[in-house]
Amino acid sequence: MDKNVWTEFLEHNWQIVQDNWLYILVGLVLLLVILKVVRVLVKWLIVIVVIAGLLIYSGISFEQVGKVVTQAKDDAINKVQSEALNMMIKEAQHAKYTSNGDGTFSVTSSNLEVKGPFEGDKVKVWFQGMSLGEWSMSDTVKKYIESAKGSAITQSPQSP
Repeated sequence: MDKNVWTEFLEHNWQIVQDNWLYILVGLVLLLVILKVVRVLVKWLIVIVVIAGLLIYSGISFEQVGKVVTQAKDDAINKVQSEALNMMIKEAQHAKYTSNGDGTFSVTSSNLEVKGPFEGDKVKVWFQGMSLGEWSMSDTVKKYIESAKGSAITQSPQSP
């Protein structure tokens, strides 16, 4: 190897480095960031592949996993609805009935809120601030509303 060739090569490239140091620095930083991101993505891809492989080779199908998740969700919803119905029974005497001006009513207590139209068979229910969706007017819901109406009538302000 010829020493003059290497000296000339380094002198020429050192000038390029001096002229473009900012671009080289930005490029190196981007390269490091890309390497970090790719490392994280590859790590999570490997995790996903391993989990998918375990599920496939263990005999568990995605349909079965979906059924389990759906069953767990349904159980949780039923539990919350059951708890809300129990709260309706407990808090019926302390519920506040409000007639809204738009043909709807509201019944509120410390843990529950029920809203619906006067002549409808569906009401919207909130339990501890969480919406439980639309419910049909079951006997418990009707009793809750009627109890709140009754206490609103008996608690109406009396004239002096």
